[in-house]
Amino acid sequence: MKKITTYAVFCLLLAYNSYGQKISAPQLQFEYACVNDGFNDFEATFAFNEKPFNADNVFFIELSDKNGSFNNAKVLKTVEGQNYSFEFTESFSLPETVYGENYKMRLRASSPTMIGEATAAFDAFFVPNEELVLNNFQDVSLCSTSGATINLDKDVADEYVWYKNGEILKVTTENKLNVTEPGEYYAEPYYGNCTGTLYSNLVIVTKGENFEVSILGGENIQTCANSPVTLEASVDNENYIYAWYKNNEKIGNLPEYAPTLEINKDGEGFGVYRLEVTNDGGCTSSSSEVSLLQNKNTIVEIISPLNAVIIGNNKATLSIGTNNNIASINWYKDGQLMKDGINSSSLTVSQQGEYYAEVSSGNDCDDDVKSETFKVYEPLSFTAQIRTDASYKACQTTKASLKLTSLRGTLSNGDEITIDNDFLHNFNMVWLKDDETTQQTGASIALDYKKNGKYQLQITYKGETFMSNSKEMVLGLPDIALTIDKPMSCISNQGRLLATPLEGATYKWFKNGTLVASGLQNSFSTENEGTYYAEVSYGGCAISTEKVDLKKNTEDLITIYPGEQITISPDRIIQANATGGESYEWLDSEGNILSTNTTFNIQEEGTYTLIAQVGSCKIEKNIEVTSNNVVQISNVVSPNNDSINDKWTLPQKFINDPDTEVIICDSYGSTILKTNNYTNNWPDSSTNMSTETPVFYYFINKKGKNIKKGSITLVN
Repeated sequence: MKKITTYAVFCLLLAYNSYGQKISAPQLQFEYACVNDGFNDFEATFAFNEKPFNADNVFFIELSDKNGSFNNAKVLKTVEGQNYSFEFTESFSLPETVYGENYKMRLRASSPTMIGEATAAFDAFFVPNEELVLNNFQDVSLCSTSGATINLDKDVADEYVWYKNGEILKVTTENKLNVTEPGEYYAEPYYGNCTGTLYSNLVIVTKGENFEVSILGGENIQTCANSPVTLEASVDNENYIYAWYKNNEKIGNLPEYAPTLEINKDGEGFGVYRLEVTNDGGCTSSSSEVSLLQNKNTIVEIISPLNAVIIGNNKATLSIGTNNNIASINWYKDGQLMKDGINSSSLTVSQQGEYYAEVSSGNDCDDDVKSETFKVYEPLSFTAQIRTDASYKACQTTKASLKLTSLRGTLSNGDEITIDNDFLHNFNMVWLKDDETTQQTGASIALDYKKNGKYQLQITYKGETFMSNSKEMVLGLPDIALTIDKPMSCISNQGRLLATPLEGATYKWFKNGTLVASGLQNSFSTENEGTYYAEVSYGGCAISTEKVDLKKNTEDLITIYPGEQITISPDRIIQANATGGESYEWLDSEGNILSTNTTFNIQEEGTYTLIAQVGSCKIEKNIEVTSNNVVQISNVVSPNNDSINDKWTLPQKFINDPDTEVIICDSYGSTILKTNNYTNNWPDSSTNMSTETPVFYYFINKKGKNIKKGSITLVN
């Protein structure tokens, strides 16, 4: 049997005790919780068994959501110091958002971690201390079969219980109710067991009597201006309330009982009338509209537009027409009689204002007839928009223009109009650059990189100045060329690069990608070979030149005669001659100096090296010398890369002689090779073998005279 230590026994007892310990469900001191602004204090008793909790333990009183779930439990209170109590009572408050019938509570411990049993479900509702007003305290009279809607002034619950004559009518989620029957109605919000503490006022709904009313006479009543008119309702009841309307505005200072309406003979009564009558049951009926028109023979009509705009020195012409040829016509501006335009059906104006014409016919019934009002405006302010070309891109476009794209004027009535191009001559336009006036006027301006900056168009109209939007212009630089102004040489080590001059620009010089100099000069001198380019910056933009290679050119300084490819026959010595150098060294393939003269006699094949000194340059050239044992000119060549008869080889006497010219033509007579320095290297990969056995023809000329000719057949 294994020995059980004291420590193991202690662990077993601890595990047994922890397993048996539990937290009981809280004992609530209430059946349901009704929370309001004046009360939110509740109690519950909490208990646990078996053993005390650890000294660092904290209890948490938790509330579930309204569905009884603790997934997002709300901590109502934290409790400390009750680890040895086994039973304790705590007070707590509930959130003012509680609304439901399935809340639960539990106690949770932190050390050791433990969750207690939950209570049974209980109601918890927040009941606001509000006055709930139904239908604005107004009773209702039902005047149609569609009924009427009564509304609560607040929405304070998810459900409402509606009562009719003291009994529950229905439960709805809306705080309004459509009623179609007489009765006494009120509502109360549903708060579970807390329902009944808040309810609305009582609204009495009665059955009204529906009726119709009209204004006697036709829809159009015509009368002279000086003749009084009486409008009469079709219903006359001293218990009814009458309300008369003219042009949809209620006529004031009338008694409630007014079945007739007297219209005075002042000529101001013309218009559209209607009548509303409310019976003693609270039902209201509205009549159709009746128009009271002036009975006149003189007609005034508008010929020109009622609204006109004047800008600068242009004018507006106002015109009317009338059927009365003997009538006198007076024109008014802003309600004042004008001296000009009397007895004229048209008026030319140059000032803004409100104008109308008054036609006097001399007929008592006609009275004076006013035209509609003409409104002439002159803009109070202007808004200008400038814009660049659509293709403009900052630091890329080298030339661009700014132009006025929109000029709008604001009228005194708040309307905006677009000023046509035909009226732009009335405005003075000056372009500003960086808030300074330029000499450029007009609706557009051409720009290049020398004129970069912030631009606005200043527009002046009758002494007042208006500014357009601003536009920052950053135009790109023109192409910059980079050339070698002074090449490097073996005599002069220093070379000079020259870039296109750009006044005010900064030049950065780069060698092999590394910055080596910077300044305002467009030239750069150096003794270092490399690949150079310049970066030119001006006005916030930069452009780089193409790259150029600056190096000493030694390719053509030293010339070797008869060439760098020399063939010799076994019994002949070839003299190589070098020119262009200051000193020479002829070396064999092992580096031994064979000669320091300008000439060197060669009688063996091999690779030789010439080292020539020119100023500071040491120039090295290789000479390949091969043996030529050919005696006769071959007429057949087999270029199959087997190193046997792959090339057309000439005897040595035709080689290394600049006076000897070799020409090869194809069968069509086209020249494919012509040289004074043939090196036994034909045919090559570019030779056209279009036929199975191509035939070519050769000509060997000496000082312009043919000395040999024949054919060459290429076979595989």
